[in-house]
Amino acid sequence: MHSLKTFTASIFALLMLLTATTSAQTLLEKKFTASAESEATLDLTASALGTSWEKSGSEAATVSIFVDGKKHQDAILFAGAKPFTYRLLLGRIAPGEHNVRIELNRQQSAATATIVNIADAKISLLDRNQPDFQMIAHAPILFARPDTIGKFSDVPLLMYCETLKESGKTILRYTVIFTNEDGGTQTAALMARWGRTTDIEWVVDVEFDATGKVVNSTFQAASHVTTRFQGKREADHPLFLTATVNNNFSDQGDSAMRFTLRPISVDLSAHSREWVMDQNPWTYTVMAEEMTREGKITDERTLGARIGDLRTYLYVDVASTQQSGALFSFAVKLKNNPRWYTSDFGINSYKIERSGYFRTTIRLPKGTTLKQIERLAARCDLTGNPRSKEEIAKATTAQCEMGAINKVFFLNDNYQPGASLPIKGSAVKILFGETVEFPVGIGK
Repeated sequence: MHSLKTFTASIFALLMLLTATTSAQTLLEKKFTASAESEATLDLTASALGTSWEKSGSEAATVSIFVDGKKHQDAILFAGAKPFTYRLLLGRIAPGEHNVRIELNRQQSAATATIVNIADAKISLLDRNQPDFQMIAHAPILFARPDTIGKFSDVPLLMYCETLKESGKTILRYTVIFTNEDGGTQTAALMARWGRTTDIEWVVDVEFDATGKVVNSTFQAASHVTTRFQGKREADHPLFLTATVNNNFSDQGDSAMRFTLRPISVDLSAHSREWVMDQNPWTYTVMAEEMTREGKITDERTLGARIGDLRTYLYVDVASTQQSGALFSFAVKLKNNPRWYTSDFGINSYKIERSGYFRTTIRLPKGTTLKQIERLAARCDLTGNPRSKEEIAKATTAQCEMGAINKVFFLNDNYQPGASLPIKGSAVKILFGETVEFPVGIGK
């Protein structure tokens, strides 16, 4: 009998210990009052000791945020032990008193994430009369891709919104920057064709008539197919599941984790999408840390899933229009070195076919500085090897109409954009098969 009592007591103690270690830990509770129906935002400044996005097993703490006792969202504290402000939404709020509670989500946190410090939790309210209300009110809510939960990959970092005017209508276009994409384009091709390893994905266009009424919403479904939204909304927020390994979306379904990022307003009429990262340079640091943790960084000059240290790449931001199937690429020559280093590695599928403002990169020897760059060259090519009369005729009209080289830079020691390289050059038309060189205006 004594042994049975001892055994029972031991089991009870074990259960109490398990309950204590898995139960929620409240980090903060805060009350606020809304005088009118509003959209609430939360600027959460937090740090998680013992975590680092670049270290497997210590990636991040996850906090769950409750509004009036109901779980509203999760936030992955990817910035680690350094205090960082996460820009979040709390959704539509009715007039009256409300409560926000923030808990450490132990189940979805790294094992080392035992201490989370919240330095500030600023709640702001926007009513219908405030300028940003419409942009905030229609921002999409994203459910995490199920196979990323607990794995700290393909995490949404930042949401931005463009305001477009078309035929008397207003369109709010929402785009999300993810830390990476687990499927789709290989890592080396991402650097060549997009100039980054983050994944920047258009989510949804919300279209309004002249009275401010929503008349249509379209989103990016699997295989990048533009699809009419027919899913659920929470107040005016459309709900989406991140559904594919390259972070396309579905308007059906959910998962155990969801994110409600507060969008920032941007104008990309004269900028590349990567310019948004430039304005938020911490995104480069998170990008580099994830590449390191996933074992995708190598000193070997290989192609495919692995790339070099992100600080060894020259980042080139350009505006160009490709016509008649033309493809665009860049190359760099260093002083006292006869070799030309190319963005495309001589591979057609690594060249750029899209027009507009875009970015590419060129991998250079470790330790290369801006002062060592002697010349930059742009080349125009065409897919395949033209042989028939029709192909040859097409080749004669193919050209890359380059408007400007906007900036050329390396990442610094902290993986953030450094100073831009001065380039002497102007708008130029480059015919198929031609290369145009630009001298670099930097001191010896």
